[in-house]
Amino acid sequence: MAKPRSLVEQIHEQLRADIISGRIPASEKLVELELAERMGTSQGTIREALQRLEWDGLVERQARRATYVTRVAIDEMYEYFAVRSLIESFTIRRTVQTITDAQCQQLEALIDRIAEAGQQGDIEALVQHDMRFHQLICEWANSPVLLRVWVPLFLQVQRFIIQTYPKLFSPLSEMAETHRPVMRAIHARDAEAAAAAIQEHVMLVWQQIDHHQTR
Repeated sequence: MAKPRSLVEQIHEQLRADIISGRIPASEKLVELELAERMGTSQGTIREALQRLEWDGLVERQARRATYVTRVAIDEMYEYFAVRSLIESFTIRRTVQTITDAQCQQLEALIDRIAEAGQQGDIEALVQHDMRFHQLICEWANSPVLLRVWVPLFLQVQRFIIQTYPKLFSPLSEMAETHRPVMRAIHARDAEAAAAAIQEHVMLVWQQIDHHQTR
């Protein structure tokens, strides 16, 4: 039975979802008292939730009581993706060595869900399924250290994907197909091919950005 989420966890998740989706935009000032009144809770609860968001890299405290949603420059975001591609290429080499047919089926099912979400134009659901696809590959590498590095990294990437990909991929369901080369390498249990495929997959967005900028 799942452990009930604490109020701090619930508020942290709500604020995180609002920031990642862009409902709370970059550079927005977050005031503890205002958030506490709006969300019907104490300032202490809000303060703890904001501390967790700071650990996630989604907000920063610039003064004693002033917290702002972080803004990430495009060159910094490129570095996030480049580091992510290296981490995932490392983890997938390990995962391919032990992955089961049942686990492959889980990944295939997530690709189908990505396609369905894309057909419905639901970018937030699409990114949740995409995140789960990559997270499972990292989890199955059986390296807690790599997973701890990957999770906060992906939070920044997740925000960028939700706010950028609808402008780059049309229809959104195309996103599902970008996972197929990765799956072919996994099914073949080819560690080097899988590492190359996932690096290309992660960095594909920058080809799309370059294409749109030169049009």
